[in-house]
Amino acid sequence: MENLELLKKLSFERVAGSKEEYQAAMIIKEEIEKLGLEVEIEPFEIEFPEEVTATFEILEPVAQSFEVTGVGLAGVTEGLEGEFIYIDDLNAISLAKAKGKIALFNGGLTFANYKKIVDAGVLGFITFNGSVYDETTDIDERYLRPKLQELGKLPGVNMSIHDAETLVRLNPQKVKLAVSGKVSTRTSHNLVVTLPGEIEDEVICFSGHYDSVRHSKGVYDNATGSLAILDFLKHFSQTKPKRTLKFLWCGTEERGLVGSTAYVAAHQKEMTQYKLNINLDMLGVVLGKDIASVTGEEAITHYIDFVAKELGFGIQTSTGVYPSDSTPFADGGVPAITFARGAAVGGATIHSKKTSLILSVLKASIKRLISSLLLQNALSVPMFSQSQQRCLKR
Repeated sequence: MENLELLKKLSFERVAGSKEEYQAAMIIKEEIEKLGLEVEIEPFEIEFPEEVTATFEILEPVAQSFEVTGVGLAGVTEGLEGEFIYIDDLNAISLAKAKGKIALFNGGLTFANYKKIVDAGVLGFITFNGSVYDETTDIDERYLRPKLQELGKLPGVNMSIHDAETLVRLNPQKVKLAVSGKVSTRTSHNLVVTLPGEIEDEVICFSGHYDSVRHSKGVYDNATGSLAILDFLKHFSQTKPKRTLKFLWCGTEERGLVGSTAYVAAHQKEMTQYKLNINLDMLGVVLGKDIASVTGEEAITHYIDFVAKELGFGIQTSTGVYPSDSTPFADGGVPAITFARGAAVGGATIHSKKTSLILSVLKASIKRLISSLLLQNALSVPMFSQSQQRCLKR
């Protein structure tokens, strides 16, 4: 990520399916073509919430209204009245009291959280965003991701953290919410570059998303990862790899890994040739720590840990599911790794309008680590040599 000017060039809001997202795709395309390489643009359709409006008010014991945004791609209602409940922890005991009520809960619209409130039988829900230390808060425009929609579409609203505090202090008995909206279809795009290797039918794929959320310029998440992929593309375009390399810039990650899911579905017949996915999502912060999350055999985690120690590079390795574009590859049967650099407490935050360019360039150390993994795996030797396998078993 040597070109800080390019990072600045990508520093603008680029929501899924928007003209700004397409503009970002064209910036990346232009950089690829400067290397003398061809890029394939693969469009795919997405659902997009339009004209979403919402209201929320306390009915009893005192009337009071609050500014809210409606949750898009979720339930709609002209007016839903119900008893209010604040669930401070989505545990079984608290959820047992939530049936038939309108619930405010802590945390975001994750699959786990949403499933719990659906299973608990709530009528509708309220989420919130922001920091108590900010005087003003932009209320996020939220939506149900595809996997959450499969659980059922409950009507919901989002409010500022300050209003959420006020609401809980007032301890209302009865509240009312209304949500309306439409669903349209937009087009998003994946960008793909292929570098044939000596073994053409074995593929290692780099991936990373280039879209952002509303109210964020998306520098940390994930212009940094997008430009890191460009760095690796530049390197390997000058050195023929052992295996075929794919470089994939995904659209619409922020709405539920839609771009990478579309790519895996479109190339399903080829997935048996894919031996590894290396996903880059959020890099470059000065204060933080490097992580590698593997969705695949535990031996891969040990291998990364082994190579990192050989290089004298501290990195936190784990085996699990990382919520990024590595997951659709893993679901498609391809071992997947996400490399990221998590920010220190009080440092950079994702999905923030405060995202700035106070970032380091991509650390040479993590670049060296990934390059080392690829030099051993993509350029010279089989995926795991006998000596490496012996080391992993120690």
